[in-house]
Amino acid sequence: MPLDEITSSALSPRCMRCMLDKYLDSCPANTPWRTRSDYMRQVLRTVAEGSESLTAPEIGHELRLILRDMFGIERDFTQIKQHFNELVLGLEPQLTERMASSDDPLDLAIRCSLAGNFIDFGPTGDVDETKLLQLVEDSAHMELDADAMDDLKARIARARSIAFLTDNCGEVVLDKLLMREIARVNPEAQITAIVRGAETSNDATMVDARQIGLEAVSRVIHNGSDVAGTCPARINEQTKAALRQSDLVISKGLANYETLSGRGKNTYFLFLCKCALYVEIFDVPLYTGMVLRGA
Repeated sequence: MPLDEITSSALSPRCMRCMLDKYLDSCPANTPWRTRSDYMRQVLRTVAEGSESLTAPEIGHELRLILRDMFGIERDFTQIKQHFNELVLGLEPQLTERMASSDDPLDLAIRCSLAGNFIDFGPTGDVDETKLLQLVEDSAHMELDADAMDDLKARIARARSIAFLTDNCGEVVLDKLLMREIARVNPEAQITAIVRGAETSNDATMVDARQIGLEAVSRVIHNGSDVAGTCPARINEQTKAALRQSDLVISKGLANYETLSGRGKNTYFLFLCKCALYVEIFDVPLYTGMVLRGA
């Protein structure tokens, strides 16, 4: 299975099908047939016209706006985000202790951060908290590419400036612990954490950053965008500058991978394979952690 099915500028056929399955029948059940037909045409048109030039997160954003504008449907993730931030904050003391007693605290911090990428309400609309806690507990035994891990840790140790692209609520707590370990290993490195510019699903924003105390371990900025991922054409100048000026970019999550892959070798992508397409392309089990250097 070719890797370019998820890194190409043209949207993968399976990503298109997944979006259509998710959105075509998302309007209210009692919607008049003419309104339903109009909605479905807009969804089909958006996917068809955007599939050659827009990434999956960008098209998903447009579809979400159609649903909101036509029917006022937009899920409020405020309470969910607060809950998962607090849930993972509750793990911080014991994880801090585990890292302090570890032979390689940075390695363990990377693994915990990867496990946190399980928090994502996009694929299923829900998150299994028991599964999340088990992934974090077992993160030290996560099978990862040893060469990629060694290279990432070496690059962290010598970087002068690091941009850290966060992804989801709750997960960002584990990212904070990773940034703290990065600062311990390389106290000279200037770390900039980048969150979303506005609410989009369960992604971390400045509100989440403040809730979990992210500013205690890094400079924190937002990217000015309410699209999942980091779309170069949609982010603000401050974020563009931070990415351009950093020796190393650590990018969390599938949306960041989909919007930034192929844009520079100074980027390391960290994510879990959370859908059948990624599982098949990388030939790994579901929820396998990936550590990939950009191209």
